[in-house]
Amino acid sequence: MGFASIEISERMAFGIDDVALYPLFDADVLDLMRRTIPAERQHDVCAGVIVRARKPS
Repeated sequence: MGFASIEISERMAFGIDDVALYPLFDADVLDLMRRTIPAERQHDVCAGVIVRARKPS
């Protein structure tokens, strides 16, 4: 069985400068993102979410 009562309780936008703080992307990838993603979109390149759910008994 899957989960029930699934709820996304919070969404947090991450920009390029935010993701640069984590070791997910190296300098080359960050540079590529800065060059190819329009400036007006660079503040919201990915999202983190908090999901709550329960497993039925």
